[in-house]
Amino acid sequence: MAEPLRAHDCAPVGDGAAVVIIAAASRARELCARPAWITGFEHRIDSGALGARDLLAVPSAASAGLAAGADRVDVAELHAPFTHQELLLREALRLADGVDVNPSGGALCGNPMFAAGLARIGMAAQAVMTGRAGRALGHATSGPALQQNLVCVLEGQ
Repeated sequence: MAEPLRAHDCAPVGDGAAVVIIAAASRARELCARPAWITGFEHRIDSGALGARDLLAVPSAASAGLAAGADRVDVAELHAPFTHQELLLREALRLADGVDVNPSGGALCGNPMFAAGLARIGMAAQAVMTGRAGRALGHATSGPALQQNLVCVLEGQ
């Protein structure tokens, strides 16, 4: 820990796994009454040198969100393993006030190393498949201080 972060501001590190099934349209409709269709997907990277960038902004998340079409989502599952990162990502992704952010609890509830980002995308897909959302955003990050950001937009039909 380092000031100003406290234990409850940092996600626990644990073991775990995540899986997402990607299928052709005909098969997806056999497996699920309301499939979640990937309509946008983008990955961007900022400099790994912490002194080379403003740590109060996340330009790679902003540009990935813009390229993936992250506007007008109902639900956003953000891979924010530290409390302040959710605030930075909300701003970078320009999420509207009414967007339900991390209804699953997010990475602060469970942060399986190397699987937490895929779990966020799976939770966004689940929100679409259950009808809780018409459009959802799943986000994954890695690297120091939100260096890499992947945005996946999913929609139901």
